[in-house]
This record gives sequence, structure tokens and C-alpha cells, in this order.
Amino acid sequence: MSSKTEMVANLTLDMKRNRIRIYRATLRALGDPAYIQFLINPEELYIAILGSEIPLSGGTANRVKIPNSRLDGKLSVEFYSAALLDGIYSIFGVLDREYNYRLTGEIDQVNRVAYFSLRTLKRIERRKLNDGQGV
Repeated sequence: MSSKTEMVANLTLDMKRNRIRIYRATLRALGDPAYIQFLINPEELYIAILGSEIPLSGGTANRVKIPNSRLDGKLSVEFYSAALLDGIYSIFGVLDREYNYRLTGEIDQVNRVAYFSLRTLKRIERRKLNDGQGV
């Protein structure tokens, strides 16, 4: 990692809905990229998010559609990938699909990469709707 990694990044994994939530502050710190790519290092137990303005050749780039938070109140952008979360599940193995998991990491602004160690994985309760059902 670069020496310029002092910013904190946050990521939530929703195993039940195959959803990855990246917080807007994390995307802003990555320079508001038009595309992101998820990278996994199974040996070191790291997930990385690489930001770019164009899709990378030969990669699986995800277009970032940042909602207008003043209109919809959303503080995050969601991506859906059963394959990615199944890969994380197979690497880490002890995840309960009924919970969400929060990861904290660091941002390398020079290279536009956010690094998350799976060792920072923290189980969080699913939010409840008004009738008590889980989200």
C-alpha cells in the first residue's frame, strides 16, 4: 500500500441480498470514479475497490450511479453480485447469511484504491422496518 492511506473507508456486505454497499464518502475519497472494480486477494484476506474513469480492459467494471442525495437521502451506492459474495463466503467461510457485515479500510487516493481487510469484518444487525421485519 502507498504511504498516502490515511483516510478511512467503509463497506457493507449484505449476504442475504447479495448486496455490496459503498458509502458515498468512500467514493468521494476515491475521486468520484465513473467505474469501480472489486478485487479480492484470498491469501491476504483483502478486498479492494479500484476507481477509474473508464472500464478497465479485460476486467469487470461496475458503472457507479451516484444518486442525488439531496433528493433521495441515500448515503451509499449499492452493487449486487452473488458471485462476489459467494467468493467472499468461500474464502472466509464463517459468515451467516442472515446478517450484514461492515468492513473498515484505508484509501490510497493517489492510486484510487480502497483496501479492506476481511479481518476487520464486523457483524451488524439488520435494520428493522416499522412492522419489525428485517430489511
